[in-house]
Amino acid sequence: MPLTLAAMVLLAAAQAAPAAAADTTALTHATVIDGTGAAPRADMTVLIRGGWIVAVYPEGSRKVPDGARVEDLRGKWLIPGLIDAHVHLAAENGDLAKYSGRLRGLLLGGVTGVRDMGGDARVLGYLAGEARLDAPGWPDVYYSALMAGPTFFFEDARDNPRVPATTQGVLMGSAPWLRAVDETTDIRMAVAEAKGTGATGIKLYANLPAALVRAISAEAHRQGLLVWAHAAVFPAKPSDAVSAGVDTVSHTPYLAWEAARRIPVDYHWRTHADFVHIRPDDAKIVALLDQMKEHGTILDATLRVLREVSKRSPGAVGEGILPWSYAVTRAAHEAGVLVDAGTDSDGLTSNKDADAGPAIVEEMALLVQECGFTPAAAIQAATQVSAMAVGRSADRGTIAQGMAADLVVLSADPMVDIGNVRKVVEVVKDGKIFRQEGKR
Repeated sequence: MPLTLAAMVLLAAAQAAPAAAADTTALTHATVIDGTGAAPRADMTVLIRGGWIVAVYPEGSRKVPDGARVEDLRGKWLIPGLIDAHVHLAAENGDLAKYSGRLRGLLLGGVTGVRDMGGDARVLGYLAGEARLDAPGWPDVYYSALMAGPTFFFEDARDNPRVPATTQGVLMGSAPWLRAVDETTDIRMAVAEAKGTGATGIKLYANLPAALVRAISAEAHRQGLLVWAHAAVFPAKPSDAVSAGVDTVSHTPYLAWEAARRIPVDYHWRTHADFVHIRPDDAKIVALLDQMKEHGTILDATLRVLREVSKRSPGAVGEGILPWSYAVTRAAHEAGVLVDAGTDSDGLTSNKDADAGPAIVEEMALLVQECGFTPAAAIQAATQVSAMAVGRSADRGTIAQGMAADLVVLSADPMVDIGNVRKVVEVVKDGKIFRQEGKR
């Protein structure tokens, strides 16, 4: 006797149920810190299926699906995967083994996404494609196509090997991912070619006037790209970038140029603003922060790199840069400006050791220790806000139903000590579990 349509549907559902359960993981009894800045929730279950979070609920309020893999996280803390919003992975040529070890080290340290802010898009495109497969166990890689005034490329190449190294085989300034632009450039075509590299956003770096900042930002947004800029683009001021609608501005100390008597054309002065006489609460700085809040502009503070440069080469930065930057990052946070967590590094605390641990934890610690963030707010900066910075807050950066299962299990409470974010038991990336050897 032939089956009715209803019977066929019931049979198909019964056959699919074991397969669905087999693809389901229940993380039970966890203390969930969801990345929104909300208070931790104790004794929660997070249900994962097919790489996605399908439910988050108090333990015991629902039955775990039959056949699901159950992991008891009693005495553990669960946070979203960290996203380092400012790295430089491919600032020089190198073999795949180097990149593979670095990215693997980042993932095992809890970093499930990175935003590269200026490198060789040929390398970055490959790394991003491989990361999407999840097979190598890498963070997702988002990257920029950089634009700057023509003089930048020659000035930078004179002092720094990064431009020649990341454009080998291409005439300097003509690479779609490192483009020299001026008033004669076909901006529509330049942005289209940048988009063709697979970049998520355009980075506005240096030596661009306000009119070009506006034109590039408008065209990039029209073509569906984000716009990331140095907080001062020289001679464009911070307020020029914010009013142009850029999505993120990088490096807190560059905000000081908003209150300077004049802003230089040469970006090499970028860390030498007058941090002694321009007060963090200067009326122009306060107005700029209000403007950033109004526009929803994210501040990519990059405090750790300033601290490292100040230690290593004090003369390379202006006097008072660190306390000024800490104070203004604090003021931005208190004013309601969104602050992400970016390290302006290769992502690790040591570029010589893939097991050194992610630098983003040090960035988060500076937000807490120097800038008045609560641990919950620092976690939010490194998860939800960093996901906003890369345009993925709809599916990354928080622990909630419908979000990607990018999670970090910790053995100690980060609300007590933000440094406990280093105490990683395991990392879940798109529903797949990764552990360091020897950890259970």
